[in-house]
This record gives sequence, C-alpha cells and structure tokens, in this order.
Amino acid sequence: MSFQSNAQREPSPGRFEVEADPIAFILNGYSFHVGYTKGHLRFDAGVFGIKQPDFALDNKLFSVFSSGGGVKVDYLLRPNRGLFFGLQSDYATDKIGLKSDEDTQSVSGVTLGLRTGYRFMFGKQERQFKGLYLVPWVGLIHSFNPSVVTKSGHAYSQASWSIFPTIHLGYRF
Repeated sequence: MSFQSNAQREPSPGRFEVEADPIAFILNGYSFHVGYTKGHLRFDAGVFGIKQPDFALDNKLFSVFSSGGGVKVDYLLRPNRGLFFGLQSDYATDKIGLKSDEDTQSVSGVTLGLRTGYRFMFGKQERQFKGLYLVPWVGLIHSFNPSVVTKSGHAYSQASWSIFPTIHLGYRF
C-alpha cells in the first residue's frame, strides 16, 4: 500500500525593513522609514523633510521646506518584490518664505496619493530576500486645502496636485 501526499508551500514570513530616500538628503533634508512586508502587502511609516528645488516651485522668489510624516500601503504583484501599486497619506508642513527674507510662514495639511514603483531585491529568494533593496517610485499626490502665502506683494500658491518621483534605498531583516 502506498500513500501520496501533496505538501503545501509554507507562506513566507513577514519581514521588517528600514529605508531612506537619498535624494532627500541631497536636497538638504531627511527621510527615515520603517516597513513590514508579508507576501503581497507592504506597510510603511516614515518621516521626511526636503528643501524644494527651484525647478519644483511655481514662484522662484520663494523658498519652501516641506516636512512631515506619513503612511503607505502597497500591493506587490509578486510576493516581496517587483512591480507594486499603493496608497499613501501624509501630514506635512511647508515653511514658505521669500528667499530675500528670513521670515517664513508655516502651512500644514493632509495629502492623499496613489503610487507605483518597482522593488529590486538584492538578497537571495531562498533567504526571503534579506539584505539591501532599491525602490524607484512615483506618486500622484493630492493636497487638501492648498494655501496661498503672500509676502511683500509676492504670492506663492501651493499646488493641489503634484507628481513626486524618488528612489528609496533599504535593508530587509
């Protein structure tokens, strides 16, 4: 008498990750995130700050430093890696002022966005991709109640929609 059994694949364990956006540091800011990935889902919480580059500003007379914190949820088409689609929400404060003046005005608000990108995992699949990874991504962000800041007769208007491309570098435990 013989018996045949079909083994089921063990679901991959969840993994914690830490990551940063090197572009934020290049632009006189910061970026620190912690994430948790299990199968096709990834959750992220982080803080950020960035001095907006001139090419991103509608009025070049102004300087804008954006900072805040947020959460992201992504769905990966393949477990742990590859193409993903997700949602993000942030609470951010923009410190807006004329470049010729040290006085700034702070404007805070909530954003909601859609994002997509690709996770390049450098670890081995049999080790659950532990190690370094790289994630280029882009977000389409909507700001609720954008403000207009007026200084010395010049106006700066926050955009209600923006496109945010970047790259994150991380480590998976």
